[in-house]
Amino acid sequence: MKILTTDDLKRSLLTKLEDHKIENKIIILSKQPSKEVIHYKNVIIKRCHELEIEYVDHEFVDESVEDIINYVNSFEANDGFIVLSPFGSDESNIKTMKSSITIRDLDSFTYKNLGLSLEGDINYLPATAKAVAMFIDDKFEDISGKSIVIANRTNVIGKPLAMYLVTMGATVTVLNSNSKNTKEVIKNSDIFISAIGKANYYDSTYFKDGMILIDVGTSLVDGKVLGDIDYNSLEKLNVEVLTNKKGIGAITTLCLLEGLI
Repeated sequence: MKILTTDDLKRSLLTKLEDHKIENKIIILSKQPSKEVIHYKNVIIKRCHELEIEYVDHEFVDESVEDIINYVNSFEANDGFIVLSPFGSDESNIKTMKSSITIRDLDSFTYKNLGLSLEGDINYLPATAKAVAMFIDDKFEDISGKSIVIANRTNVIGKPLAMYLVTMGATVTVLNSNSKNTKEVIKNSDIFISAIGKANYYDSTYFKDGMILIDVGTSLVDGKVLGDIDYNSLEKLNVEVLTNKKGIGAITTLCLLEGLI
């Protein structure tokens, strides 16, 4: 097993952010945040402090969708927002927000940006999907003909990332909880991307020699952040693994803040 990192991409993104004087701010929106959402929010805020980027951290309780939209749209058009998911439980509110928020969308939340991301433009991908795409672009000169499996079908990661990779010529399979023969499907791929948020879920029985594994999952267990893949079980396999440490999480927030430039 060979451990991969995103250290070079991280340095490049940090240099770009440090070389720009960012005067617009990021609006961080949450509602009934889980412990994982709070952890991610704190990472964003920490980066804002380090890079001297102004931010607004706003947690909604029981405001109407109209109040939420009016609040977000009260900021300058050049300010950027992110809606931390899950954002409450009312899907109809989410749909209304997607069509009505007009300030800068940093995480491909609105229908407009989602549509642009489905055209295969990396600049419009949600931050996590963009981070994965940047890593793959950096790792491979060409992914045409590569078989890629993604264990995630959300609008934040799986769907837009799949469309981007398809645009780049890859053959992509998106798994969900109802998928059959997942071990066989994963083993037959060249690249496996996991973002299910279940600690140590995938062990060595899912993989074969020669694969590249990208672990995007994060689960807080006893105060520790764990990925979806059980790395200890992979020691005898000839695989390359981007773990949840020094991996996608290390550049996701930087990809998000890059959208303010």
